Amino acid sequence: MKKYLFSGVLLLAFFLIGCPEPKVQKKMPPLFVLSFTIETGAAPSFLITDDFNRDGKLDLVVVNSGGKSFSFFKGNGDGTFKDQKVFATGQDPICVAAADFNRDGYLDLAILDYADQDIRIFMNTRLGGFRQIKTKINAGRIPLNLTAGDFNEDGFPDLAVTLRFHKVSIMLGKGNGKFKAAKSMPMKGQPTGLVLGDYNHDKHVDIAVAVAGSGNRGIQILWGKGDGEFNPSKLFKGGGQPLTIVNIDANIDGYDDLVTSSNPLHAMTTVINNKDETFTGLTDFASGNFPKFVAVADFTGDGIPDIAVSNPTDDVVSVSLGKGDGTFTYPPIYHHVEQHPQGIVAGDFNGDGLIDLAVSCRDEGTINILIKRNMVNPNPNPPDTPKMT
Repeated sequence: MKKYLFSGVLLLAFFLIGCPEPKVQKKMPPLFVLSFTIETGAAPSFLITDDFNRDGKLDLVVVNSGGKSFSFFKGNGDGTFKDQKVFATGQDPICVAAADFNRDGYLDLAILDYADQDIRIFMNTRLGGFRQIKTKINAGRIPLNLTAGDFNEDGFPDLAVTLRFHKVSIMLGKGNGKFKAAKSMPMKGQPTGLVLGDYNHDKHVDIAVAVAGSGNRGIQILWGKGDGEFNPSKLFKGGGQPLTIVNIDANIDGYDDLVTSSNPLHAMTTVINNKDETFTGLTDFASGNFPKFVAVADFTGDGIPDIAVSNPTDDVVSVSLGKGDGTFTYPPIYHHVEQHPQGIVAGDFNGDGLIDLAVSCRDEGTINILIKRNMVNPNPNPPDTPKMT
């Protein structure tokens, strides 16, 4: 039965800033077709994909923020998925990260519960399910987002968590699903989304953090030293109110750049890696109204990464094609989905060599699967991307 109950997680509230309507260019045909829908728990939000049972087919995991649970969907390899297996979590799960916490070759899960202010670890049973360990992790006051990576290079995955009150918390893994006590690092503003990468190519894991709020805003890099310690950068321009952040080599130079979404400002921002431990934020651009989560992939096969963005208020996923210079085409290509799309991931779900999309739809209690159409060069002469003010 579908459930329509949802519990909203209010992270930030801002006044909306409008922009003049850009000149509309010729519309491009849709790249994806909505082909399959699966029911989840109540208010599905953050979504990830990987091959959790190691059968060569992509699976899905989504946290159900209104249902105190997460759902696991085993992929059939043809663009469809088996019915959900539901696992109980704490109150208001808002984020999930996958890593092999006990080094058995199978990906486990870390679930962040916003209301309970804890992290729960679920070990992969290798039988198509997960088992929660007893220990709950205290990351700090009001955790907002998390990710997993090996920060001290001991082979055991660690955790990084953004905290509302200007901190990022680091927890080093012990290799058995348990973690050492959290060590917090001060940030120059309120951290929201975070993502991992080696942004200076020194072979150590760094953390890029979106910083929003009423004070300092932009992105800050925590430069990894390889021993679990980090050197914080200065604050770089990276969006008016960046809430989510993703890696993308937007100018095809071999270094990870960043794209942030400023949901209340209807704006996206490309942040270029200057390859000298500095970053430059480009002029904001549009990819739908109230952009939320972002997936990055080369959807057209031209060697340039593109972005797909969930637009909750309009019930669409917008796709903006990369030009290879850090900018993107306009207008975006809109794809209608069910009500209030949230989390979005990219992957080849039907094994045809083309990149597809999966998006969680909060108000419907579903995940929509959008299969990539087999199109060649859908936009050989992309128009200029309009600037926002």
